[in-house]
Amino acid sequence: MTAPPWLEVLDETLAACRTHGREDLALRLLRRRDRPSGGTRVAVLGFPKQGKGYLVNAVLNAPVCAVGDAPTPAVPVEIGYAAEPAATLIGRSDERIPVAVERMTGEIGARPTGSLRRVEVGVPRELLSAGLVLVDTPAIGDPRSARTAAALDVLADADAVVLVSDATTPLNSAELALAHHVRTWCPHVILALTKIDVCPSWRAVAEKDRTALSDAGIDARVLPVSATVRQAAAKTGDQELNARSGFPELLSWIAEQVARPAERSSALLAAVSVRAAAAELVETLRTRAEVAGRDAGVDQTTLLHRAQRKADDLRKRNTRWQNLLSDEIADLLSDAEFDLRERTRHIVEVIDETFDRGDPIKVWDEFGPWLGDTLTKAVETNYAWAAERAEWIAQAVAVSFGEQYDQPDLQFVDADAELIGEVRQPRIEGFKIGQKMFTGLRGSYGGVLMFGLITNISMGLSMFNPISAAAGVAFAAKTISDEGGMRLQRRQAVAKMTAQRHVDDVFLRFSKDCRDAIRGVQRKLRDHFTALADELSEQLARERETIIAGSAERERRTVRLRREIERLASLHQRAGELGLLAGRAPRELPA
Repeated sequence: MTAPPWLEVLDETLAACRTHGREDLALRLLRRRDRPSGGTRVAVLGFPKQGKGYLVNAVLNAPVCAVGDAPTPAVPVEIGYAAEPAATLIGRSDERIPVAVERMTGEIGARPTGSLRRVEVGVPRELLSAGLVLVDTPAIGDPRSARTAAALDVLADADAVVLVSDATTPLNSAELALAHHVRTWCPHVILALTKIDVCPSWRAVAEKDRTALSDAGIDARVLPVSATVRQAAAKTGDQELNARSGFPELLSWIAEQVARPAERSSALLAAVSVRAAAAELVETLRTRAEVAGRDAGVDQTTLLHRAQRKADDLRKRNTRWQNLLSDEIADLLSDAEFDLRERTRHIVEVIDETFDRGDPIKVWDEFGPWLGDTLTKAVETNYAWAAERAEWIAQAVAVSFGEQYDQPDLQFVDADAELIGEVRQPRIEGFKIGQKMFTGLRGSYGGVLMFGLITNISMGLSMFNPISAAAGVAFAAKTISDEGGMRLQRRQAVAKMTAQRHVDDVFLRFSKDCRDAIRGVQRKLRDHFTALADELSEQLARERETIIAGSAERERRTVRLRREIERLASLHQRAGELGLLAGRAPRELPA
């Protein structure tokens, strides 16, 4: 048996879809190719609340589909002929679950979301006996939803489509886009304008819909219908009322689909599917060709000049970051030393003020711990400030490269406060009682002797008399006072010298440690950014080599894409010729 001519074109297009990564298009073409012979599938599509379920029930004169407020199935419902009413739920693993038709809606709602693939319903209707299968689809909605995907998936097997839109408003942009998509994949489409019995202006809406479809280049008739009038006519047997419902014309259109020769229908469906898949695939390849063309449009000299500018810019940045790092580290060293000097200078001022007014014997127990804590705080603050400044320097150097790159973990060393030992208490001698008595006796001796001689010569009194005795007491008190003051000054001087020397020791130690830490940061930053600069330089070198070697490859890739687009255009044209042979005029590939 000779294969039909459309099969070769379809297989070639299917292979092209797989070659270029459009497996979704390939699956659609595969379903069209492997479609069982015999039977006619008419899908009913539409947005929510357009009367799709009422229309299907009115066509069949049977309450098969959920209508009104009842939840509509999220999977397609395929309605075919059966001697007795029956319904079967088809699971994801193709398991078949028979259910009663009247409980079908409840059984579907009780199943977990996504567990069903479709529902098959059989009803004893003569309309279906010739192999017609009506497919009620989930309502079209969010393009990303599973319901919309399940509804549009029906197009791969549909021989014809009934689009449903009510007569309350003309077709909107979303409905026109849906009609365009459906017409692209299916050659036989009709627009059923429902609810005309409740919309007095349905004739104007129908005319607007015809104009909108024509302006959009969509070949689809507009057929006004009323399911309510159809049901009323069925109950009374009124043929005139049935004719006014519009359904006889709709049934005639469905009968035309059923009566179409199978081979001719298959050829036309294959031609339309090939043209739709080729058009989508060409758009994909054109996008790739445009990207490749942009690269190929830039000649090798321009790319090399661009790479050279990058290299020159990198050299400037190298000089810039090295100078920046050197200057900032030098400033940080100076500022860190000055900061610690300033903090210790304030401490020395407090030391001077403390011992200018206080006796070290009385205040040293409180002064010693204060000095240790204050120096610890000063050193830790100085280190923390230096660490923050080092982080800022690292960021500034990184920014000089023009892009965001990883920075090294500086780990600036913390101040080891335990190295700040407790200030050693100086040897401070007090003014003891024995020393005061000896000093007082020494002073009183001079006073008794001086005033004893004066009173002996002038007044003829003995050397030790009340006047000389009083003078001796006064001189003793003054001598003790003077000696105590001199001893206090010596103690204050010793305490100041001891505390200041301790502060100087701390400054020298931690100033040196801080400088070493900053130098460590400098070396770490230098090594890190030198490695980064070397890496960027190597990347530019590789880019330059790629430019030299890759221009020819880009040109070859562009040529291959153009040839593939031309081949697909040829397939599109061949499919159009097949469609012409099947009784349809071909559509040109969109520019």
